[in-house]
Amino acid sequence: MILIDTNALTLLIVGLIDSNQIGKHHRTSIYTEKDFHKLLRVIQDFSNLLILPNIWTETDNLLNNFLTRNFRWPYAETLKEIVSKTTEKYLSSESGINSDFFVNTGLTDSLIVELGKSCEMVITADSKLSDLIQAHGIAVYDLVKEKNKDFK
Repeated sequence: MILIDTNALTLLIVGLIDSNQIGKHHRTSIYTEKDFHKLLRVIQDFSNLLILPNIWTETDNLLNNFLTRNFRWPYAETLKEIVSKTTEKYLSSESGINSDFFVNTGLTDSLIVELGKSCEMVITADSKLSDLIQAHGIAVYDLVKEKNKDFK
């Protein structure tokens, strides 16, 4: 399974709704349609995605503040489709706050590191989290690092 983080999931959803909107959302504005398509290639199949409830909530909060009336219905339909195809895994907040990573990363990121240990890969757009994940031998696809490769 591939665990996906909030900003990567946000890019995925915005791109699926309308890839022309990627540059218009403050959480996805650094990305392009090319980045979205790279993300799709990494994921390959939505049934491979594992998503924490915390990440769904954070993503929904970010997108609800962005979406105008014109995108409400496509957002709802896209979310229903993705939720039905992905796997949701619950980890208790207590396991997050008892994690060695909690103090430095916060609740959701500590849960990501803990769950990431049992995943084939974690997708994130948080380079600090990416570095921590890699330091613990977990494969990671870092959207920001991938984007920076285009500038070399």
